[in-house]
Amino acid sequence: MGRKPVRDKRRKQILEAVHQCLLEKPFHKTSIKDIARKAGLNHGALHYYFENKEHILLEYIDHSKKQFDIVYNDFLNEEYVKPTSELDALDEKCRWTLNQVGFHKEYAKIFIEIWAHAQYNPNVMKKIKNMYREWRTQLVSEIHNIVESKNEAKKISLTIIAVFEGMSLMSALFTKKDLKYDFDFNGFLKLLNTKR
Repeated sequence: MGRKPVRDKRRKQILEAVHQCLLEKPFHKTSIKDIARKAGLNHGALHYYFENKEHILLEYIDHSKKQFDIVYNDFLNEEYVKPTSELDALDEKCRWTLNQVGFHKEYAKIFIEIWAHAQYNPNVMKKIKNMYREWRTQLVSEIHNIVESKNEAKKISLTIIAVFEGMSLMSALFTKKDLKYDFDFNGFLKLLNTKR
């Protein structure tokens, strides 16, 4: 096995260890030794793969987004049957995202922690903002197929993201049953001035 596959494997091992650590305690209370222990590595080895603890967190955010993109693309390629209307297509994608990500208790807990950490760390804040900008851009392009105005598409996309994040926050506190998780995006979008 070459150096790059070993390096990639170790980095992934460390990022998965960060995930486990963040389920147990806040990032500011998580040490390099904690991460190394979860990864099954010597804590000195972590500095070979990452500059510092902040760098690990920034990479973890990218890693989490890549994992979501893989799962979402698998959904689109294997499970998703495109409905007849653009509105129904968006409804189906939003419903899947809410149920698979918004109600994922582990990610809800971890991202609450990351959002809190971002308030005090400009690099983490920048990373999170870029992630949301990218997500919003993708949503705007899909919503613009449904509404006339790009400005309306921008407003609706922000509203949808706020709903996702609010539901994610609530899922850290309540069960899916408590939240009536079959959220009606189609009806919600119709209320937001769609063409159909």
